[in-house]
Amino acid sequence: MSATTNVERATDPVRVFPTGVTLVRALAAARWLTWLWMVGVVAVAATREVDSTRSDDLTGAGTALRQPLVAWLCVAAVLAMCVFATVAVRSAPGRVMSARFAATEFIIAFVLSTVDGWVFDPGHVFETSQSLATQYPLIALATAGLTFGPWIAASLGVLIGPAELWAAELNAFAPWSLRHTFSIVATSIFFACAGALFGWLGRLLRRVEGKIADQRARDEVALVLHDTVLQTLALVEHRTGDDDPELAQAARHADRDLRRFLFGASALPADDLEGRIRLAVERSTRDHDIDVTVNVLDLGCNVDTEGQEAIAGAVGEGVTNAIKHASATSIIVYVETDDDGQVFASVRDDGAGFDPQSIRRGQGLDGSITRRVEAIGGRVDIVSAPSTGTEVRVWSR
Repeated sequence: MSATTNVERATDPVRVFPTGVTLVRALAAARWLTWLWMVGVVAVAATREVDSTRSDDLTGAGTALRQPLVAWLCVAAVLAMCVFATVAVRSAPGRVMSARFAATEFIIAFVLSTVDGWVFDPGHVFETSQSLATQYPLIALATAGLTFGPWIAASLGVLIGPAELWAAELNAFAPWSLRHTFSIVATSIFFACAGALFGWLGRLLRRVEGKIADQRARDEVALVLHDTVLQTLALVEHRTGDDDPELAQAARHADRDLRRFLFGASALPADDLEGRIRLAVERSTRDHDIDVTVNVLDLGCNVDTEGQEAIAGAVGEGVTNAIKHASATSIIVYVETDDDGQVFASVRDDGAGFDPQSIRRGQGLDGSITRRVEAIGGRVDIVSAPSTGTEVRVWSR
């Protein structure tokens, strides 16, 4: 294990988030396109003769090479970065998002922007002829943004403007005017914004993918615990409620805390028995601050969708009644399926209680719960007495 870890650290020093791998691959392709464009610019310029008498106001100025060796060395440096990045993306993507690589790439971009005025004949800077750097500064700032974040990348982007200022000095550019100053300032602003944008995008993708990875981990744990720990806690609470109330309460609190951690406010989508039960309870308690514990043991429900909706509706009405009419401070909802896949549900509260014989046909609990369950062929049993709380028991058949 130690040897494997050491190998991984040696070959991939920086952990790259999944979308980051896609981005570094795209940047690798962009480097090759930039390099090919650079080769074309230098090759075309090398075929023309240098005319030192040209000035910046002549059409076509600055298209010949004064320093062909320097120009081709710059092309070779970018080629080396292209090859290294392409190989690294395939074997160790973290290498092209390391601080060393990002710093090296920016230095090359800065040098390209600076020597651009030196390698071409006078009059090249500020004209429409192609720059030696082409789009390489943008690629360097994209790498810096993904590696260092928006603030450092923006700071590096500001330096591209001064690099072009030095390029103008090396190019013997004259005369200087206000529009040229504005051009330098605009260049710094543009590349600073580009660096900040790439850095912000990288952070956003990391944050989103971190949340997705966390949710996936919780879902995987939930799938394991749902059929073991949670169901065990539910059984302990249900079967020891009267014999050992302290144990039942401990199981209830453990179940509630674990479900909140795993599932959050909405436990499951409302497309199965547990999801429908929890959604019904959530609707009933939305505007009330009350302790409601929900335990659902779905071991293979065979009740159709209509039947599940009726059971969930009955449970929801039972919770609503306990809150509004019984002044309950604690409600326990327990639902399980039997060996035949039929459903049993219980809503028990510690409220005021009442005499079940006082319920009139079609009114109160009879109208909101009993009629609903009987419509699907089920039955309802209400156990209560004054000052002892109430339990509504529901069977799907």
